[in-house]
Amino acid sequence: MFKFKLPDIGEGVTEGEIIKWLLEEGQTVKKEQDMVEIMTDKVNISIPSPVEGKVVKLVYPAGKVVKVGDVIIEIDDGKSHDDEPAVVSPKKETHDVKGDKESLSAKKTSEKEHEEVKEMDEKAGERKALATPTIRRLARERGIDIDTVKPTGPNGRITIEDLERTEREKKEPKVEAAPATEQKVEAAPPAEEPQPEKTAEEAPAAAQPPAQEAVPVKAPEANGTDQIFEPKGLRRIIFDKMTKSKQIMPHFMVAETVNLEQITKSLNDFKEKGTKVTMTAFFVKAVAVSLLEFPKLNAHYDEANKRYIFRKNINIGVAIDTPDGLTVAVVKDAVNKSVMQISDEIADLAKKARENKLTLQEVQDSTFTLSNVGTIGGIISTPIINYPEVAIMAVHRPFDGVNTYISLSCDHRLIDGADAARFITKVREFLHNPITFLIR
Repeated sequence: MFKFKLPDIGEGVTEGEIIKWLLEEGQTVKKEQDMVEIMTDKVNISIPSPVEGKVVKLVYPAGKVVKVGDVIIEIDDGKSHDDEPAVVSPKKETHDVKGDKESLSAKKTSEKEHEEVKEMDEKAGERKALATPTIRRLARERGIDIDTVKPTGPNGRITIEDLERTEREKKEPKVEAAPATEQKVEAAPPAEEPQPEKTAEEAPAAAQPPAQEAVPVKAPEANGTDQIFEPKGLRRIIFDKMTKSKQIMPHFMVAETVNLEQITKSLNDFKEKGTKVTMTAFFVKAVAVSLLEFPKLNAHYDEANKRYIFRKNINIGVAIDTPDGLTVAVVKDAVNKSVMQISDEIADLAKKARENKLTLQEVQDSTFTLSNVGTIGGIISTPIINYPEVAIMAVHRPFDGVNTYISLSCDHRLIDGADAARFITKVREFLHNPITFLIR
């Protein structure tokens, strides 16, 4: 019996939602035939079967969120696998993207690493620790005996967090009990004559707190005419991410007005030359160049270690409205791209987002997010930070045909109001004089 476990789909991915099973129990599946569609990090991925056989059991139904390493399907292939972890790489949707070579390289690397893990574990003999070669190398560099590390990863594997926890424990000073010493006991002064304690009945009423009964919170009930909506797919990811962002990060917002006259003139100049450039591309470029002077806003919050990581690369996430909900695609290294390149890239990402064809590489590693809601409506809003980033900017519709509002939300634990005001002012300056950043 072959028990297929949800594989490690990509860096930082720990779970996925089963969007749709592509086969049924009792059906015969061929090797490399697509079995299931998994949503993770806002993209859908088809996963093929690594074996041929009869589907015995679909362990989880569509809509269920499963962890990496969980068995999701059992296939009778006529062989005994001794519960060996199933290693298979997910198959991306077939489409023409510049990142296909990168994806193929990552896939080969992942497969090679899994083979190295298996070989090293088999050679280890008495060694019981399960870890990738990278984790073993880090353990050696840090002087950690990997066999003493308590694993928390899928299938009992050791993760980087396990190494860091072990390293912290090693550095923490051990508190030893002080040796017992003889102490001279001095006679205590005569105590006052003890008074009999008052019983609860004798105690003054004011000293007794009023009894309070816990009032249970009653769950709302739906009647026959109500419609029940349970967040799934992309909406579930938005649900979880926005909840985490607001619970962890104390938001504050600042806003500014921007005159669009010069940008509109530049857009018309491009149009006369036969080049199509969008307004959003100008905002992305202005934000990216401004972040060079304000690196604190180009950061990620590391919740596990209560610290911030200032990112060297400037990758701007662009919020895209799709039929399934809002998704964020990423313009990598935006500071070194022209507005024409940025405009073309955003158009390509938006098309893929609406066709559900974005790859993991196209939605990961954003360091700052821009949301342009001006094409829809609304004078001003407070955008929610795209966790684990620390800042997000929203662009709104012009309120008099020429001027518009931009609003900036920040993590107040890291960014002060003065920092936010200076940053949004810098963005405003660039947008008023686009030539100053078009040449960068």
